[in-house]
Amino acid sequence: MPIPLRSRSRRVCAAAAVPVVLLATALVAPVSPAAAATAAVSLSPVVTGNLFAEGDTPRVDYRTDAAQLSWQVSDPSGTVVAEGNEPADGILDLPTTALGWYRLVVSVDGGAASAETSFAVLPDRDAADSATGRFGAATHYGQSWSTDSLPTLATGGFAQLRDEVYWSEVETQKGVYDWARPREEFLDAARDAGVRPLLLAGYGNPLYDGGDGPVSDEAVSAYAAYAAAMATEFGDQATAIELWNEWDLGLGGNTHTSPEDYVNLLAAASPAVKAVAPDLPVIGPAVANLNTDWLEQTFRLGALKYVDGVVLHPYSYPVSADALDETLTRVDALVREYNGGVSKPLWITEHGWPTGTNARAVSEREQASNIARSAVISAAHDAARYYVYDLVSDGTDPAETEQNFGLLRAADDARGAYTPKPAFAAYSIAAAQLAGATPAGRDDSVDGVRQFLFDTPDGPLRVLWSDSPRTVRLSADAAVAVTDAYGRTDTLDGSGGDVFVTVDGDPLYVRGPVTGAAATETALRLDAGVVGGDVTGQWSIAGRTDGAPAEWRLTLPDGRAFTQATAGSETATTAVTAPAPRETGTYETVAHVYEGDRAAGVLRASADIAEPVTLSGIQAISADGGDVLRLRLSNASTRDLPLARLSYTLAGVAGEADAPPALPASDAVTIDVPLPDLTERQTFSAEAVVDGSTVRAEGAVAPLTVADAVGAAHRSIAVDGTLDDLGDLAPVTFEPQGTTTPPTADDQSARAWLTWDDDALFLSADVSDDVHDQPATGANIWQGDSVQFTVAGGAPGAASVWHEFGMALTSEGPQLYRWLSVGQGAGTVPGAQVAVSRDEDTHHTVYEVSVPWSALAGVDRDAALLSSAIIVNEADGAGRDGYLAWGGGIAAEKDSAQFHAVRLLAAPDPGSGDGGTTPDDGGSTPVSPTTDPDAGGAPTADNAPTALAHTGTPSVAGILFPALAALVLGAGALLLRRRPARR
Repeated sequence: MPIPLRSRSRRVCAAAAVPVVLLATALVAPVSPAAAATAAVSLSPVVTGNLFAEGDTPRVDYRTDAAQLSWQVSDPSGTVVAEGNEPADGILDLPTTALGWYRLVVSVDGGAASAETSFAVLPDRDAADSATGRFGAATHYGQSWSTDSLPTLATGGFAQLRDEVYWSEVETQKGVYDWARPREEFLDAARDAGVRPLLLAGYGNPLYDGGDGPVSDEAVSAYAAYAAAMATEFGDQATAIELWNEWDLGLGGNTHTSPEDYVNLLAAASPAVKAVAPDLPVIGPAVANLNTDWLEQTFRLGALKYVDGVVLHPYSYPVSADALDETLTRVDALVREYNGGVSKPLWITEHGWPTGTNARAVSEREQASNIARSAVISAAHDAARYYVYDLVSDGTDPAETEQNFGLLRAADDARGAYTPKPAFAAYSIAAAQLAGATPAGRDDSVDGVRQFLFDTPDGPLRVLWSDSPRTVRLSADAAVAVTDAYGRTDTLDGSGGDVFVTVDGDPLYVRGPVTGAAATETALRLDAGVVGGDVTGQWSIAGRTDGAPAEWRLTLPDGRAFTQATAGSETATTAVTAPAPRETGTYETVAHVYEGDRAAGVLRASADIAEPVTLSGIQAISADGGDVLRLRLSNASTRDLPLARLSYTLAGVAGEADAPPALPASDAVTIDVPLPDLTERQTFSAEAVVDGSTVRAEGAVAPLTVADAVGAAHRSIAVDGTLDDLGDLAPVTFEPQGTTTPPTADDQSARAWLTWDDDALFLSADVSDDVHDQPATGANIWQGDSVQFTVAGGAPGAASVWHEFGMALTSEGPQLYRWLSVGQGAGTVPGAQVAVSRDEDTHHTVYEVSVPWSALAGVDRDAALLSSAIIVNEADGAGRDGYLAWGGGIAAEKDSAQFHAVRLLAAPDPGSGDGGTTPDDGGSTPVSPTTDPDAGGAPTADNAPTALAHTGTPSVAGILFPALAALVLGAGALLLRRRPARR
């Protein structure tokens, strides 16, 4: 949502600042004496943004005072694809010419100094073709951006922008228009670059209605005249005129946000534009909050007869792009309802995902995946236009979402001005693959795999993805070309039998005569590993469907090959090893399958890679009930390692832990550091010297009174929709909150319990509700009757990222959805179980869910401490109207400081119903033994501060930016510049 320059100071996100990370893994660095003088090194682009066309030689300028520079190029998976050494100073000509996105790291003096940048090799597309295609990007050249980045739109293959020409700047004297500024700012440069603009007509003008949204007859007529004058001036250049922007949210300082006022403006401006430019599309309303009835109200008032296209801003971040599919289906149905059964073109003029460290941000790879998916979904709905928000990031602070929406990095980014994020390359590939594509249906034959079918000028195209990796068997009678999200293409021979492809979260583009798709047991799987050691795994291959015997070969990128045979259609499996990873994180590999000489498949696999030695720190409740910082030093190697030192710094005060002299092989050492009485959140750091190398960790702790923590009993729950007997445990107590009207006791009441066992965390809720209303599914379940809850590691306020879930009884049955996560995507939760049952006779709904600890990254079961909040949403037919809340930080803002502290109570002693300790893990400190609360220890299960009893805030839980966009929190809409996240 572009905001006028004069309003830019109000762009800051309204959500509360998020606390710092609680759990951190270690960084490993060799111990070496500090160099007396470390050489410097720097990189800078030779061409704008380090963006190159296929066939060009990527070139980057480097400067260093060292004698030699080492360089390394890796692809999005982290696989090193090229490396070498260069003499001091010069132009680095890189050998990588394949399509894709790449990271370049250079270093001198053995790594004492380094620099990095990114570059992309892109399809060489005709700018004129992409200037009239479906895809573009939102920009802010009309505010303050330099036009240096403008040519990148044509380079990327989406030569269209959406920008603003402000009314207040072109009409400073009534009835007189001066178009010099927008021409000089960007429109002349856009014409020169072959880039077509979608022009936004807004916002208020101080000459009329005091600069507010125009509602008086004079102001409305003046706005209509300004829009018509813009069409006259730029009609031969523009793709459309967009009448205002997000009127429903009051953009541009507009206080008149009613549908009636907008349609009145539309009724005057649209005919005025059409009178001077009859072929220029007029589009509107640019609605931000698609979760209210505002858009429908404009349709009721006749808006559709004034527009050639319906404008949407369907933000859903951090929820995945799949939410867009449901949104476009719903809006099209609404258009047809009010337009005599006829659709109108949909224009998506803002849509995107921020990267960074904010709780609502996503990783750069997730941003790339979601934008590529969105391009496919918009094409599948035959949307007229799709504009990513936005082309260039507005800043470099990773904690600010508003600064990190860009496909390209900011002009002052340390990695180079306008250098690409992976999303730029993925969007470019999507635009190229979908050029001229028309929707040809869908294929739902493989459970969990999205398959969109298109007709293109180059033949049939099938695009596939899946939230969790799986292999699909494709039938074809000729060669098929398989292209990944970054442009790498493999040709598989379908004439001699079926072919196999691994489908994951990135779109996979398959061209050729595919006649069918099916699930298969063929797969490549990798085990978790450590840096420096070969990664183990298994390769399974399903035999031929015709039963013929076959010899199969799997090849890895380093040349390793593995063979096995099948007789008949059975599946064979063999062990494989992949090359040792160089870095921690997610390790990925691509393998090729051959049947004899026939190229039969492309398989992908990934694994989590850690350092052999890692150090982590987390706030915990110790065995004696103390509030502690728990340091854990783990050794994944097969030999004992000498431990020279384990030290820490907390709130600026240093300390030394009493650590053993050796770190046992395949084991861990856990040390609890007592925490002082904290009055505010404090950061910590820790480091250990193990076998001559230093490992480090950092994070945060927050104030905690152990005696006040809510107790979660150690009790397993049968997730079957029938409430377990929890009568001996005190339930959570809720207080009513509301977006409009908080629920009353007659409408809704609820009880809830948190319990746990060694495998999972359980939430049980019993809700009394006179009307059960849940029209939504998936990411939108927060809009109807549902339960939302959060889970974070440590004390309230310590975590900067956490998990946010929702469960509901939908038309498709009980569903569990995760909006926020730690290092995992939004969507379904592997290994979780959910059951929801409704009794219409008693008006009670029972919600039960188990979430495995393995799905709760950042939450340590053995720490005996987590933080949480719960809301119960209320809807009676007109969307969510209010909710019952225990804790805050979900609906009104995203803030873990508003969660409640939860203590995982010890498993009871057999026969006693009380006491005992939680089983420990690998010799680490027991979780939560029972002590006498009167003696200052931890409460027992019987004495615990009501196993979940407190009141609090709602959980727009899933609320976290709904699959649609505008964040309506608490009692009103929260104006995130980017969208209301309603959950």
